[in-house]
Amino acid sequence: MFTCCWTSYMCRLQMPILAVPMIKALPTEQVTGACFRDNERQRRSLLMFEPIDFIEEYILDRKLNFHETKEIELEGERIVRQAEETEEQPARSATLSLFSGLPFDWGPQIRGQLIAAYGYGYLPGCFLGGIMALKWGPRQAILWTSIVAATLCLITPILADLHWGILVFARIIVGFTGGVTFPACHTLVAKWAPPHERARFIWSLLGGTFGTIFTYPLVAAIAQYLNWESAWYIPSLLMFIWIFFWILLAFDSPAEHPGITQEEKDYILSSQAGTVRMQKPTLKQTPIKAILTSIPFLSLVICHFGNLFLIFFYQNSLMLYMSKALGFDLTKGGGAAGLPWAGRMLFGFFFCWAGDNIKKKEVMSITKLRKGASHFLPGIFLILVGYAECNLYLANIFLFLALGFNGAASIANLSNNQDISPNFAGFLYGIMNTVGSISSIIIPIMVEEIAGKYGNPIHKWRQLFLIAASVCICSMIIFIIGGSGEIQKWNEIEDVPDAERGRGREREA
Repeated sequence: MFTCCWTSYMCRLQMPILAVPMIKALPTEQVTGACFRDNERQRRSLLMFEPIDFIEEYILDRKLNFHETKEIELEGERIVRQAEETEEQPARSATLSLFSGLPFDWGPQIRGQLIAAYGYGYLPGCFLGGIMALKWGPRQAILWTSIVAATLCLITPILADLHWGILVFARIIVGFTGGVTFPACHTLVAKWAPPHERARFIWSLLGGTFGTIFTYPLVAAIAQYLNWESAWYIPSLLMFIWIFFWILLAFDSPAEHPGITQEEKDYILSSQAGTVRMQKPTLKQTPIKAILTSIPFLSLVICHFGNLFLIFFYQNSLMLYMSKALGFDLTKGGGAAGLPWAGRMLFGFFFCWAGDNIKKKEVMSITKLRKGASHFLPGIFLILVGYAECNLYLANIFLFLALGFNGAASIANLSNNQDISPNFAGFLYGIMNTVGSISSIIIPIMVEEIAGKYGNPIHKWRQLFLIAASVCICSMIIFIIGGSGEIQKWNEIEDVPDAERGRGREREA
């Protein structure tokens, strides 16, 4: 599941990263970004992103100290020259001009649509992913959608050369396949996780976070040192290798696994006795009305929306913020954008370990545990990012802490569906992700409207950070009021009469 979420996020993030080199920059989006003039010395001292440049950066910094006025004048001339070169940079014209590395002459609106397209497909994918996991099993659902996603990502440069509208359609399909992943994985967690180890199983879904850490610098480096087309080909080929191992190693439940020891199988099944049924529930056995009218579940859906609003805000816009507003080049921006995700994964592991131990020792109720792992701190740090403006140190620290403390989601909204209904956990997560993923459509368009079309000035980005923080905090308040960690009555699977079950099998046949 960890590697499954990792590869899914690779497919998701390629477009938000590669939209920068794929699309010709506007004259207002000068190469160095809005913060360049005020923060050249800060940029040079952020050596964590390129430590090999230490001697060169030290010499340049000393040069600034001794010849500050002259250096600033020369730097100003260089900025103007780079802006002129940006305006004169040739755009891609001929179709199927593969490996040319030239950008497309598309505007910010098209860039916003290309990034948002994943969300258009992700929405129905999340809902239907829960149904597909119920009907065919999570192993098959993930396998076939992954094959489709890897294929489309592999041929993306060709589709882009044909027309940007075809690329939007392809990204919608890739989004659909990504939407299937997490509901299917939650079905696997419900089948495989002993109750007192469930949070650590949920942590494996943060493989998507590791995929983000891995993808940002990898894709950015390939795009900068080879070309942006290769940054589509190489990750896609890696995903095909992963698919081969998924076929060999993944199974829907302990009962179906051919290599599990009897001792381990008995331990899992006995610990789940009374809460999880081994047979797969059918759609007819799913209490859809009770689920959609459940206050704890509806509160969880709103909480999950706030969490995904923060996640998609990071995924779809952080590379633009790093490169266009703060002025990092592509590889440094990739490294900087990946660091907050490392914080989320590390903090998430700690929260999962602590949550399982609190649950096992019954230090507090599950309801208090879920509500206590709030999204207030991520929201507060996100506000501080907006006010850090061109202070690169503080901006990166606040970004790291905002997403790091979001790791608590692994013992809040990412685990709560397992608490209230382990039998329908995947189906519940499909609904949660469907609603929450509306944010993936809103955010790219919102970013381009508020900041992108004005050249990404810092004060416009402050507005975006305030909006994201407000959504995150308000959704958590609603969950604290209406959420619950107790198993709901509708978790019980109603037995379908044998005659009706037989007719259902005939229809499926």
